Amino acid sequence: MVVSAVVVSVGVFGLVADNWRRGVLALFAVGVLQDVFRKLTPGAPAYFILWVGVVFGVVVLFALSRGAVRGLRPLYLQDRALADAWRFFIAVVLLQAIHAWLRWGSPLVPVLGLFFYLGPVVALLVGMAYAKSERWIDRFLAGYVLIMLPAVLTVYLTPQFGEQFPVLRDVGVLTGTQITIYDVGTALESYSGVLRVGELAAWHAATTIMFLSILMVRRPGLIFRAFTIFLIAALVGAILLTGRRKMLMTLVVFFSFQWVLLALLRRGLTKGTGTLLALVVGGTLAFAVFGLEQTDSPHGLYAQRGLSVFDSLDERTTTARRLAVSAWHRSDVIGLGAGVAGQGARFAGGAGSARAVGGAAEAGVGMILVELGLVGVIALLWLLYRLGVRVWYGLRVLAARHRMMLPYASAFVAMLVANLATFAVATQLYGDLLVLITLGLTAGMLFALVNAGLVQQRVRRHAARQAAVA
Repeated sequence: MVVSAVVVSVGVFGLVADNWRRGVLALFAVGVLQDVFRKLTPGAPAYFILWVGVVFGVVVLFALSRGAVRGLRPLYLQDRALADAWRFFIAVVLLQAIHAWLRWGSPLVPVLGLFFYLGPVVALLVGMAYAKSERWIDRFLAGYVLIMLPAVLTVYLTPQFGEQFPVLRDVGVLTGTQITIYDVGTALESYSGVLRVGELAAWHAATTIMFLSILMVRRPGLIFRAFTIFLIAALVGAILLTGRRKMLMTLVVFFSFQWVLLALLRRGLTKGTGTLLALVVGGTLAFAVFGLEQTDSPHGLYAQRGLSVFDSLDERTTTARRLAVSAWHRSDVIGLGAGVAGQGARFAGGAGSARAVGGAAEAGVGMILVELGLVGVIALLWLLYRLGVRVWYGLRVLAARHRMMLPYASAFVAMLVANLATFAVATQLYGDLLVLITLGLTAGMLFALVNAGLVQQRVRRHAARQAAVA
């Protein structure tokens, strides 16, 4: 399998050398193959999870060499206050990375922290350069869907063929660390398909649903939309079989927030957009209810667990608050250093840091607080506030002058907000490199749309002033 991975890497590197934008889509294929190859390699070695990071590094280098990515200025969206917020946040992360190195004596711990905090920022810059036109955004969405859709749907094969084909099992079965879910009066296995764990399969299924919904709104054909709704229902079923019910809540936040955004920006939903969103939400809920009715089958138990996500919401928020309090006490106010709460910290020579963190970093606020301290939380909140102000202004410009781009931008905002809400109560998923890169690329698409609208508005205002002077 190692030889096969090398052969595939050579092919991908050749693809990137020819056109770095193709390498962005190749990242998703590598993200699937790294889990497949890991399962097929004796001992399921963990180093395969770094493969997508290596490919992404090559994509970044070629984007830099071609002049597509140039410095941090695109992050600022022509706003000085936002520029200051970005500089402050990045400075805090860098200082906490140095702090982690000096405090825990392992250079790999701060590397984990830099990957987590700044990796998505680099991906944002790449995504912003990638989205040079509507056509390229469509390619990004369609490429992700075409690669991830069949991979996620293999979740359906695991219950029947998982014993015969190890590639369909949770990687924990192969390493002796499988997680069992105890709920609805029994023990449930988290089905994962060809992806390494059920939680990742659920996240990619939810992301595929989000991207499909964007493509569906953009495509007027009735047959395409009907087929898309069928695929979305099938993907909801795959999420149920993973047992990771929080992804259902992520979808609820996504569709709800997108609906509110479009209603505010357009001063009312258009008939077509409103109907489509209602069909998507109604179809997914109908599928879940249908699964719940099949209580005599094992799938019915997964549906019951999935629908119980709404009942567990209060429990999750209470747990997140408790973990934040624990993180406050453990952080010594100044924080323990960037990367100390990362999944690989204990294997990177930071065993002492892992004991100091405990379980306080299982929720998002707790993780930021225990790693970056109070100053880090303030820096992040300031950055999110300035981003919210600037992006909202950009969305209003798009709504006024570029209405065709608004469905893209509103969906990207809703996706990022939904993932932020999920991160606030559960952080483990967001230690995966492909998840971080995908979110960064999506943010880059949003920034590209907002920036294009702002630039065009600035040009119009300048032309109007020149005309007035003349």
